[in-house]
Amino acid sequence: MSAERLAAKHYVYRLDHDTGFAPHVSGNACTLCGCKTTSIEVWAAPGSWVVGIGGNGTGKPNDLIYLMKVESNPTVAELRRRSPHLTDYLRGHGIHGLESRPILVSRRFYYFGKRAIRIPQGLEHLIIRARGCRKATDAEISRLVAHLSARGYAPGVHGAPNNPQPHRPGRCGCSRATAKPKYVKRRQRPA
Repeated sequence: MSAERLAAKHYVYRLDHDTGFAPHVSGNACTLCGCKTTSIEVWAAPGSWVVGIGGNGTGKPNDLIYLMKVESNPTVAELRRRSPHLTDYLRGHGIHGLESRPILVSRRFYYFGKRAIRIPQGLEHLIIRARGCRKATDAEISRLVAHLSARGYAPGVHGAPNNPQPHRPGRCGCSRATAKPKYVKRRQRPA
């Protein structure tokens, strides 16, 4: 067994939204940056798999939105030097001033978006019902990849984003930073 496989840890998380920013698919690469910088993007290493399960805001709750095997995890600054065409994209989505943040890069991924598929029987425990993430085992990832292969899916793009990019994205590419609050806390009456 390779050292990469022994060291790699795999992660599952629930997407709040699927705008095409995080994850972002361009050509034959899938990247993840912006939304999970305090967890998965920092922890995942080459060889790790990241599984994105749809949340209620995606329109595909509890379904598989994407699965990617991390090939590299350069910082924003390193990726800009290697791929200058991404500079405008990153700037347009609020990824400026974050030069030391990692970006997960994959060339082996399955992106379903609007065509998200059900998690196979026996792996329903991977579904996260709240924010956060959890680790997945090598066996769970192997079963998920085998399930996709058995259904005829090859790595690549199989659908478009569920929630196309909003007009004024927030820091992570979502509209949360600019959306109106759902409620306003009432003032307490003076005693």
